[in-house]
Parts: sequence; C-alpha cells; structure tokens
Amino acid sequence: MKKSWLSVCLRHITVLLMSFMGSLLLYGCSPLGPEDMETLAIRIQEDLPRVVNHDFTLPSYPGANITWSVQGNTYEDTFVYESPWTDLETQIDARIRIGGTTQTYTYPLTVLARDSAANQNRLDITMPVPLSQLTRETYVPISITVTTTRNGEAFLEHHASDAEIRGRGNSTWFMPKKPFRVRFSSNTSVLGMPAARNYVLLAEYADKSLLRNTIVHKFSSLLEHLDHHIQTRAVEVYVNGTNQGVYTLTEHVEIHRNKLFIESVPGELNTGYFFELDQRFWEQDIDEGFDWIVVRGIPYDIKRPNTSHDNYTAAQAEFLREIILAAEDALIAQSGYEDLIDVDNWIDYFIVHELFKNVDVGWSSVFAYREKDGKLKLGPLWDFDLAIGNANYIDWGVENWYGMREHKNRWFRLMMDVPEIRLRFRDRYLEIHALYLPEIIQAVPVLAHAMSDMAGRNFHRWQILNMWVWPNTPPMLEATTYMGQTEFVLDYIQYRAQWMAEAVNSSRFLNGQFD
Repeated sequence: MKKSWLSVCLRHITVLLMSFMGSLLLYGCSPLGPEDMETLAIRIQEDLPRVVNHDFTLPSYPGANITWSVQGNTYEDTFVYESPWTDLETQIDARIRIGGTTQTYTYPLTVLARDSAANQNRLDITMPVPLSQLTRETYVPISITVTTTRNGEAFLEHHASDAEIRGRGNSTWFMPKKPFRVRFSSNTSVLGMPAARNYVLLAEYADKSLLRNTIVHKFSSLLEHLDHHIQTRAVEVYVNGTNQGVYTLTEHVEIHRNKLFIESVPGELNTGYFFELDQRFWEQDIDEGFDWIVVRGIPYDIKRPNTSHDNYTAAQAEFLREIILAAEDALIAQSGYEDLIDVDNWIDYFIVHELFKNVDVGWSSVFAYREKDGKLKLGPLWDFDLAIGNANYIDWGVENWYGMREHKNRWFRLMMDVPEIRLRFRDRYLEIHALYLPEIIQAVPVLAHAMSDMAGRNFHRWQILNMWVWPNTPPMLEATTYMGQTEFVLDYIQYRAQWMAEAVNSSRFLNGQFD
C-alpha cells in the first residue's frame, strides 16, 4: 500500500513539475521552439476568456508570433469589443508562428450583446424607509450601486449616493412586485444607455417570460421609420439587501437631447409638441384645455411644451388640437394627409402594435410628436408587457385584427380606411416579414437562454409559474416552467406573423374590413 501511494504521489509531482517548467518556458525563461507548439496552444486556452463583453488585451508569449481573428476581423494586441445584436457563439482563431513553423488553433468564444441578461447586471438600492412605504407621488432619497461583469469578472459600473426613487405604473403598481422610477441628480449613463436623469424599472410581474418589452424594443430597432428606439437592460434589483427579482431597466419616455429631441418653446404656437394618448384622463378629476386636450372624444396629455412653465398658454393646447383635427380631417377626406402625417412612420409604428397585438394601442402609452412646421409622427413605442398573448380580457389569439378595429385606435382606423395607405401597409408588412421577422424569431431563444439564470432566481423569489397572475391567458397558465413561457412567446410571434402575412393579401383586408 505504501509503495502504491508513493508511486501516485511521484506521478503527481512529475506532472506539476512539467506544468511549472512549461510555464517558465512560455514566460521567457527559455526561447520557444516548434516542439512547444502544442504546449503553447494549451496555455492559450487557459489564458483566453471564454465569454467577452468588453475589450481585452490578447495574450503574448516570447518567441511566438500570433495573429488573432474573429469573424473575419484581425487583431494584433487588443480584442476590440463590438456588441452583436444578440449573444454570439463564435470562435477566435490563433495563427501561431514559432520559427519556421505555423499552426492555427481555434478556441470557442461567446460575445455577449450589450443588452444581454448574461451580463449579470445588478442594482443595489439603499433607502431610509422600507419598500412598503414607497408611494407613486413622493421621491425618496437613495444610494444606488450598479454592478455588472466584464469578461467574466465582477465590475463596479456606477455608484450614486444622491439619487431618488418613487413608485410608478398603473395596474402594475398594485401587483406584489412593484415598478419604480429612478432619478439621478444629473445626466447619467447606466450600462451604456443614453445619459439621462430619469430611468424606469419595469417589474414584469405578469410577464412570466420577462422579455416582452425587451423583444418589442429590440424588434423596433430594426425599423428605420421610427426615430428613437427605447433601450433596455435586464437587471437584478436588491432593495435594502433583499432580492426583488429581475427588472427591465429602461429609458424614461421623454424629450431629451440624448434620446428623442425636438425644440419645444413655451409661449410659441408653432413649436415642437410631444403628447400621449391616455384614456386614463376620464378617471381623473381634471379639466381639458390646458395640459390636456380632448379631440373628438380622445384625450391627449401634453408633455411638451412644459405646461408648468410661466410662458405656456392655453392657446398652445388649442394649436395642438387644431393640428390633430387637420390630420384627422385629411385622413377622412383621403386627401392631403401626406402633408400632415409621416405615413411611413405611422405604418411602422402600427405594424409593431398589430404584430404583437398590444392591448394598450387605443388606451394609453401611445406617444406622438410634431416638430416646428413638421408632420405628426408616432413614438417612442412603450408598454408591451400585456402584449403577445398576455391579456385575457381581449381577443388575445394569434388570429384577427385588433388595433384598427372600431373603438380601438382612432388614428389607426382612419389610416387604414385610406386604400392607398392600406396597400402601403401591406407592402411594408410583407417586407418586414421577409427581412426582419427571421431576426427576431432567431433572437427570442437566445434572449431566453441569456435570461435563464436570472429567471431562476426571480421565480424562486416570486413563485408564480404555477399560478394565475392577472391577466394571463390559459396557455400561460399551462406553461409551468420559465422556458415554457418563452416558448409560448416564440410560438405566438411566429403564428401571429404568418397569419398577418396571409391576411394582408385577403379580399377583406384589401376592402378595408377588419372586424
């Protein structure tokens, strides 16, 4: 027994010594020779990161000349990170030359997208009151720490001790997992997003895929007629040390020089306007005609010009009202509308709503804007957590038109009543279906895989995969795993997209029949 034990020990010591001598050789104690090629190849595999989301210095070894390449791009000393659209499984090739011998070795490499959940972003929020005392009306001072990973290593992204937080949302505010608005003291870029004071943390409680908003914003970034695309980041939120689960950190919808920007001057009639269709006006005890207007029964909340500014007047509200009336009248007359609305923009905007069958298309979160002397445009897109088959109080299935039907979105219906626009809608949708649908279909499983670790912790915190959450549809209740939820989302998009591709060529569609 002793001899056997001694033999094993000697073998281990020999292996360690050989490894140590190999390391000395590679790091300059002796020049490399062609016979060291395989040893060097193994050392490179140990030295290279497997997952990257940032620049890094490529390893070098005395006596070896190495040319690196990834996806046809060649690097000498530094790998320069460029975010792919989704996480990319690829390889890095090392062309090694030692003396007169050249050999190429290939190593697996995952390049994470900037917005990938696999970046393992985390927000730690410390505040002086318990979460249960937070309201939607009053900001509370907080300190906030944002951490992430850089090439697999923990990295402090940002810390602020003078930020603020309050609750936000409407129906979502009354769910157990609360959404928040975060406000910094000055413009701040968080996780590579546009620098701004205001950010939103969407709880995604009813969206068990945790991905609906992310998918829609990612898809909309492909559409060139939409001026600004909301960016998102998946983050794990801790409040006073307690895990609150996965949130979608996203931009606050606003006019901002680093986002969507138009000049808007209080007191000037012909200036920039930014406003929101919001039926919640009827739930509030407020008057129209100043910061709200009602046009043919549809209420709009004026965001810009700043209605609190001393120079702002009710005449500006009336000016905007006349702009909307003129655009609607032109659509009704089916003449002159090209001078008043950006038709390509409207088509792209409403295609997104219709493809994902968004319940709120005629209710709220429909933003519009007009630059001085410009045309009415729509955007940014917002609020899709109850889209993609996640609203049991509507016709939620993959078939049938929704947003352009009677009593849904008035502008959508007026637009689609115009035969020429209807044909342009069909042609544009078929173009999107051919060019961009394959990209989002391929992206959904990648996004789901990246989210899987964080999702596991989220549903450990919020154990709702086996229970109904308002307003989940029956298939969502049947999908009792996280991957089952994401598969439902993927299937829904595929079947919905195909139904629309067939429906836009139907006689009913061409004749303007949507009900």
